[in-house]
Amino acid sequence: MKGVLLVNMGGPQSIEEMRLFLKNMFSDKYILPLPSGLRQFVAYMIAKKRYPASWEKYQLIGGTPIIKHTEATAKALQQTAKIPVYPAYSYTPPFISDVMHKMNKDGIDEIIILTMYPQASDTTTTSVFADVTKATKKLPPVTIRKICDYSAHPAFLDYWQILIENHIEQEGLKDPLLLFTAHAIPLYGVRKGDKYPDTVRHMAKRLADIMNRRYEVAFQSRVGPVKWVGPDTDDHLEELVAGGEKNVVLIPISFTTECLETTYDLNIKLVDIYKEDERIQHISRVEIPSAHPLFIESLKKIINE
Repeated sequence: MKGVLLVNMGGPQSIEEMRLFLKNMFSDKYILPLPSGLRQFVAYMIAKKRYPASWEKYQLIGGTPIIKHTEATAKALQQTAKIPVYPAYSYTPPFISDVMHKMNKDGIDEIIILTMYPQASDTTTTSVFADVTKATKKLPPVTIRKICDYSAHPAFLDYWQILIENHIEQEGLKDPLLLFTAHAIPLYGVRKGDKYPDTVRHMAKRLADIMNRRYEVAFQSRVGPVKWVGPDTDDHLEELVAGGEKNVVLIPISFTTECLETTYDLNIKLVDIYKEDERIQHISRVEIPSAHPLFIESLKKIINE
């Protein structure tokens, strides 16, 4: 019997889970490529130092939206595609290995791995597939099908086009600049061959061409002292406004659910502040609906193909 393992990064639902989330994330060799012992020590220290301040940010946005959005997506996809769908997470429970064990107990012997990351990257999809491979070794024989990247799938592009055009119409805008923003990755990953930034730029260009609109691409949510792929969203937005751009719509195209990086990093840190800036007439962000029917339909097409 077929089933879908729907994977997202996870999100803390308590201050205790906040510490666990940070420790697990920075223990991931695809996030922090250090020797194992050193990586575990650094992850422990990062979690210990950062978890109180990080938890305060989550409290500002009313907790993590990732879990409820992912679960809503799983439920809607199961109803629409008529196939069992199991949500799982990389850094908070229920973890990938535990959910795959449950799928095996439920009689699932063909698992479709579908992540909530539309663009493939070592930091996301490769990490997920590594966890899946590790978990598979502890299960009876099972067929695994991995969906690596669906950012350029026509149905997924249609979904984003409609979100963007509806937002522009609702805001009463004529010719806004579309600022596509995606989560940044460290430059050392790009130098090792991670094509994620190019994939993001390709998706942005496809969407802008379809809509015949002006656009820019930037990367957000950098942390730590290492160099990250750019331009940085915060810096680039300031350059655009300083250069005379009057109407900007932010579009978080690497995200399929609302999260800290959209609700805090974009809304609170950027949109809310620039709304008070007299240099700009309009700034807003395209919100990501929970389990939007067009998103669910696009995922259905993707798993069926």
